[in-house]
Amino acid sequence: MNELTQSSVKMWRRALAGAIDFFLVPAFALLLMLVTGVLESAEAYSRGFPYFRVFFLGVASYLMLNGWLLWQRGQTLGKYWLKLKIVNSQDGKKVALWKLICLRAVFFGLPHVALIGFWYLVLIDWFFLFGKDRRCLHDLVAGTLVAPVTELKPVRPAD
Repeated sequence: MNELTQSSVKMWRRALAGAIDFFLVPAFALLLMLVTGVLESAEAYSRGFPYFRVFFLGVASYLMLNGWLLWQRGQTLGKYWLKLKIVNSQDGKKVALWKLICLRAVFFGLPHVALIGFWYLVLIDWFFLFGKDRRCLHDLVAGTLVAPVTELKPVRPAD
């Protein structure tokens, strides 16, 4: 079966959806941290920076914000608001949840990692966006494609 051709989604829409998610997930993680008390005490930092706790806090906030939408519609909040969805590149159908979370979402943390000095990881991921398929490395790894949500118009009954 042939893969679907290049997505008709404009790069600025993908970038804006990514930016929305980039800011929402950490903001929600901060709220989650304040509500649960995780990482608020000095003891949490007594043995250095708690990388694993921060990582799991980020994963939890990502799943709490986007889990249902990813499972039901193949969307994050940013993609939902910009009427985009993640589809299987082979047939354009809904992607298995495990692929969205275990393969594709692993790359979500890269922009945040870039803020602490690993900026080149984001460039490697996004470099592939300029290829003929216009798919990032995380899309290629997961076999996904970002596509516009097509809204179905009501059909008039025949007279």
